[in-house]
Amino acid sequence: MVRGEGNDLVVLEAGLGFSGLYWGPVHERLGERVRVVAYERAGFGGSDPDGAPRDLARLADDLESVIAAYPHHRLVLVGHSWGGAVVRTVAARLARRGSPVHGVVLVDQADEHSDLYFSRLTTMTDRMQASSMVPLARLRLLAPLTRMAAAGLDGALGRAVAEASSSVSAARSASEELRHVTPGLSELRENPLPLDDVPMRVVSGQKSTWLDRSIRRSLVAAHRVTASRNRQATFVPAPDSGHMIPLTEPELVATEALDLLRGEATDR
Repeated sequence: MVRGEGNDLVVLEAGLGFSGLYWGPVHERLGERVRVVAYERAGFGGSDPDGAPRDLARLADDLESVIAAYPHHRLVLVGHSWGGAVVRTVAARLARRGSPVHGVVLVDQADEHSDLYFSRLTTMTDRMQASSMVPLARLRLLAPLTRMAAAGLDGALGRAVAEASSSVSAARSASEELRHVTPGLSELRENPLPLDDVPMRVVSGQKSTWLDRSIRRSLVAAHRVTASRNRQATFVPAPDSGHMIPLTEPELVATEALDLLRGEATDR
């Protein structure tokens, strides 16, 4: 999904279990100012499945392939949820090669500084979810669940996201990716990525319900830690959002990406 023109490039990396089409509201806003690309990870939408383990390194390989397909002058990577770990991994790789990105926007990312990801309950829940995805897709129950999670997308785009995210192929891919989330975050926790020289915005949802209040509190605290440990990072609260910031505050995400391209500082 490509929009806009020019020598600067923004690439959008989706969260786990979602078609890249859900970036639509952000994609549209960025496309008015810069060239922007969103894509389907392996197994989603029109992308072929991948027989290799879908671990963090493999996802980073795929993102690098997308970046290489679009020649550019300056590059900003935007990652939502599990996509945050993917864009950070690629940013560190490019920096090591002497081709650093111009900035990274982490949108309510899965963050290794939260102990939630390493609890016994999370391990059990992830295993149950991973094992249920393909059966739910076969029973055509995954699409309604996707529509609920992406409630901010209406009409044709909402239907397209649900369809691309709920096929048996997409379910297999999401299940395989989910099995690697905790090991991937554990690796990042034990071996932090060298990103001090990469301008970074850590966008964090601030809204919660009584059901997820403690989870949200842990994630926000983790996002603050991530921002504090990178000298060019800024913590950016998303006051009107929970986890699905690309749908509830797309303008905020687009603004942070454009500010990084312009090299503008922000004080939150």
